[in-house]
Amino acid sequence: MIKFMRTITSISLIIIVVLAVSGCATKGVSRPPEPAKQQVVQDAAVTEKAVMDNFNALMQKKDITVQEIIKYIDENIAAVSQISASTMVIGLENVQKEKLPKLQDKVGDSEAVQIALTRIYKNGLTSQAISSIENKEVKDILIEAQNSGFKIETAEGMYFPVIDYSAYKKYRNAVTQDIAAFMDIMAVESDKTPIKDAALTISWSEILKRAMTQEQFIKNYGNSAKVEDIAQVLNRYAAFALYGANNTPLFSYDTKQMVPEAKKTYLETMFDANKGSFSKVMSEYLALLTKNDYKLTDEVQKYRNKASEEIR
Repeated sequence: MIKFMRTITSISLIIIVVLAVSGCATKGVSRPPEPAKQQVVQDAAVTEKAVMDNFNALMQKKDITVQEIIKYIDENIAAVSQISASTMVIGLENVQKEKLPKLQDKVGDSEAVQIALTRIYKNGLTSQAISSIENKEVKDILIEAQNSGFKIETAEGMYFPVIDYSAYKKYRNAVTQDIAAFMDIMAVESDKTPIKDAALTISWSEILKRAMTQEQFIKNYGNSAKVEDIAQVLNRYAAFALYGANNTPLFSYDTKQMVPEAKKTYLETMFDANKGSFSKVMSEYLALLTKNDYKLTDEVQKYRNKASEEIR
């Protein structure tokens, strides 16, 4: 019996030693990447380079159209990284900005286009409405605008195209976080413009909400390629928050008192100076307004003139 137990113990020790050695050997040697996976990675890199080389060549074309770029991105964005996808989307936006003035002239200078839009425009322009236009030249201009990622806006009795950032939503999951956030901000802008005919079209609460979202973008993505664009948008909203608009002033032209709705909204809003320059300015502005009984005094006027230049 003792001999049997000794045999068992010896076998157990041998097993333990073998397992220990084999474990050490496994830890000490790193397995090379599987050839199949390595090949997939290499193939993806080659594909991405080809896609981006072709995209860069396309962007160099002198007569490139927005529709060509949209078609290329739609067909190839799934084959590239988020960084490359962002590069393509930013390239699309740049071409749209470049083409926009000429298209605005086409729409704005054509009496036929303006008359047609007066007849069919109802809070936007649908494909069905465009198809009802009999004038082929007018129809072609509006189809070009629609297919090129533009939408028609109206102000002061005139119709004009703007970039439709809602059309970018299809790329949102393919791009980097900062570009996705940029798209979200700009889509809100193009879906509901904040001012029209020198009057605010959104509430004081919405003005502050949008401004704080823009401020957060600048804080979160200070190195983004779109940070300067958002800073410009924020400057515009700072002017709305500090002044209002000609036909929607922050202070009554007669009494110089702050309008009740704005006063209520500002008092209910928490402005954290640590979040950025907008919140800091608004926190100081509200303290100054409280001191001046919410009236537009020389002190308030002087502050907001200075503060509007400090927002970023």
